[in-house]
Amino acid sequence: MPLTSLVKSAGLRWDIKRSCSVSALDIGIKNDASKIWLFDYDLTLYGEEERFVLNSLDHRIAEFVQKTVGGTFESATEIRKDYLHRFGTTLSGLMAMNGTAPDDFFDFIHEPEYLVYPKVAPEKLELLKSLEGHRFVFTNGRGDWSRAGMAHMQLDSAIEDVFDLKLMDWEGKPHVSAYDKIEKWLMARGVLAQDSSEKSQIVLLEDSLRNLEPAHERGWTTVLVNPNIQAPGWVDFHIPHLLNLREKLISNP
Repeated sequence: MPLTSLVKSAGLRWDIKRSCSVSALDIGIKNDASKIWLFDYDLTLYGEEERFVLNSLDHRIAEFVQKTVGGTFESATEIRKDYLHRFGTTLSGLMAMNGTAPDDFFDFIHEPEYLVYPKVAPEKLELLKSLEGHRFVFTNGRGDWSRAGMAHMQLDSAIEDVFDLKLMDWEGKPHVSAYDKIEKWLMARGVLAQDSSEKSQIVLLEDSLRNLEPAHERGWTTVLVNPNIQAPGWVDFHIPHLLNLREKLISNP
């Protein structure tokens, strides 16, 4: 079989990690029933143009940090950013440095009267429902935040379930344990084969390179959804917005 046919049959870009003997061929993602689509929530299911949604949550997180450690709101904001950078999530930093109970944190920051949610997104609903296979959210938040957002966007009917930080035992992406746990969860649901050594049918869409890198190392297909940064060579696909995924799909004839 010719090389191009082999690549097309896999439904993937064949990059240097998968074969050192060929150059990267950005062909597309085969849209078929074998696929397991994993969507990050913040700045992925809703995009950079609705960053005010995440800003409302970050404001609330900084208020929780201020309540926990004291000081000014500005100093609490710097601590929030420092914990996020050093520990992967602000919560992980609060747990390690301040003994915060995770549900206390989320109960405070998820009070809906303080938050803003994304707008109704019929085009995204159409796109998601066009994706064959299984569709899940894989988020570093507690599930009630992404579920509320998807309800506001009217996308909840297109997503089977949410794998959230609580199911990760509060140790989220980019920790390797988060990816181990979701693979086991997918196997338990019968979505991923127990003996599967080929993981490229798992497609992770994320705005964070740091969170995509462990997925790449596991052989998942990686899609960077971010208009503001350049994608390194190991990223399989780069799109500025979720709706641009349509341009990367190869449909069955």
